[in-house]
Amino acid sequence: MSRFLPFLFVVAFVTTLHAQEGDDKKKKGPPEGLKALQHPDAAVRYRAAETLAQLGPTAKFALPELRETLKDKNGVVRVKAAEAIWKIEQPAPSTLMPVLLAALRDKDFGVRAAAPPVIALFGAKAKPAVPALAEALKDKEVSVKLSAIAALGDIGPAAKETAGDLLDLTSDKEFFLLEPFVGAALANMGDGVVPTLGEALAHKLGERRRVAAYALGSIGPGAAPAANALAKALMHEDLATRQLAVRALGKIGPKAKSTLVQIENATSDKDAAIRIEAALAAWLISGEAKHVGVLVKDLGDESPNVRDNACQSLAQMKAAAKDAVDPVAKLLDDKDLRIRAIITLGEIGKPAEAHAPRLTKLLEDKDGEAKLWSAFALWQITGETKMTIKVLEEMLGSELHDKQAITLLGDMKSAAKDALPTLITIYREDDDASFRQAVGVAIKKIDPEAAMKLGIR
Repeated sequence: MSRFLPFLFVVAFVTTLHAQEGDDKKKKGPPEGLKALQHPDAAVRYRAAETLAQLGPTAKFALPELRETLKDKNGVVRVKAAEAIWKIEQPAPSTLMPVLLAALRDKDFGVRAAAPPVIALFGAKAKPAVPALAEALKDKEVSVKLSAIAALGDIGPAAKETAGDLLDLTSDKEFFLLEPFVGAALANMGDGVVPTLGEALAHKLGERRRVAAYALGSIGPGAAPAANALAKALMHEDLATRQLAVRALGKIGPKAKSTLVQIENATSDKDAAIRIEAALAAWLISGEAKHVGVLVKDLGDESPNVRDNACQSLAQMKAAAKDAVDPVAKLLDDKDLRIRAIITLGEIGKPAEAHAPRLTKLLEDKDGEAKLWSAFALWQITGETKMTIKVLEEMLGSELHDKQAITLLGDMKSAAKDALPTLITIYREDDDASFRQAVGVAIKKIDPEAAMKLGIR
């Protein structure tokens, strides 16, 4: 029952407000249900503003009281009131910006950390706040820095001028915590930061090179102007720089064709991780599976991680990796790589048909994960659905594998239509909200019309 309490609270809150609406017009002061915004306890005031923010446009009746709450003596409450107002009516950002910019200067770091996510809600309209957010990157509190980084990333291209400021964080003593957020924020800023990132690839600081290469890869084809700089980075002595650079070139794809010579040279790198990334990148750029042999060779490496990475690259190549089918199938006897081998054979698809009998036998395996992935792989390879759906439906009763089975049924799309009655029954009767949500996603993928009839949006 506990998972329904927030919902019941919101319903009760709204019901109380509307029930009193007529009487309150005759009284002075806020409606009874909004008095929580004036409660002596700041936590109560905060929760009231938070509830109104969750209600969105439905809470339009509360706007006068929320505007008063922008003057609350507690900074976090003021920020939450600004968020609620934005989610209710989306006024001109300039009406809320003074409160939020003041919060960024508050002596309480919790208030400073609370402001950036609300500013980010304005999207490109938050550009006037970008300099203040860049200043917040220098805050002594890591929570404030993380909040500002994420906000700049959410603002996106309108915050591209801060790319240099984000890269400067690579010298921060806590960069090991900040790195994934910095990389994501830079990537969200798009093509406009590519020149800055390209220059960073030659920087003496490894962290700066690494985060720049990661961001360029995340930008993808739009990072093509930095392809030559990435190719130069392939010659760097630092392993992480080389690996992220070759991966980024692969993600740029055909637009990085001018770097194929350097990438093909990297398929002979002394490090297996570089060889594997280079073989995949060459295929992503040229469309030619000339270096499958490199990956096949690494399937025999003594390191399980190397074998796993080689399998993953072959899986991405799908049918183009047909020459690797037999070497991958040998890994079905590898206790460390069995599941990965099954998944890879499935991704390669029809060229792996000779190994369908082996996968069929695995449907009787004691290992539920092996059964589940073998069933899915058989569908990918043969197109036959009966056995696959039977096994996946059985797995819906397994606490270990039920959510994965739902995901795979959804991935089959219309081919899993015979599983719809089972999924619809689960959706209607199961009382686990997160499980029902996953089932709803699968139903929508399999039959959008059936999903609409069930009210799944």
